[in-house]
Amino acid sequence: MEEHTWNDDIEDVEPVIDAESQLLGALETLDVNRIMNCWSESDQATLIFPGVEMARGSQAIRMAWVDVVDHTSKLNTVLKPVSFFRLGDMGWTFLSGTLMSTHGDETLSVEVYITNIYVRESGGWKILHLHAAPSPHQPSYLEQRLN
Repeated sequence: MEEHTWNDDIEDVEPVIDAESQLLGALETLDVNRIMNCWSESDQATLIFPGVEMARGSQAIRMAWVDVVDHTSKLNTVLKPVSFFRLGDMGWTFLSGTLMSTHGDETLSVEVYITNIYVRESGGWKILHLHAAPSPHQPSYLEQRLN
């Protein structure tokens, strides 16, 4: 087994940054197929939204995005990177900022922290895990949407 140190590829974060940009661009299109093209097809892929049970695997993740798209007519992301890391075939990002979701005449603004984990696969860098958490004292997206 190859031994890795924390210095391996740590400076070469551009592929992770590119994968992150592709994901954020796909999210704003609200096109489930485009969003899913950013995801790993691994059975271990996971998605965690505030107030919703974790989705595991491609089919469950697709259904979670279908639910978001069905309740959103426009999505804007104003996220700033906190940090990007890469170690070999894995990369992760930490973001903070605002998600603004419009449905009908209503626009919700949610302050979030997001951790994404990426993996290099034969088709390029794909997201393996997304965990979005509300900032402190922020009602969850679904709580706001359902009220």
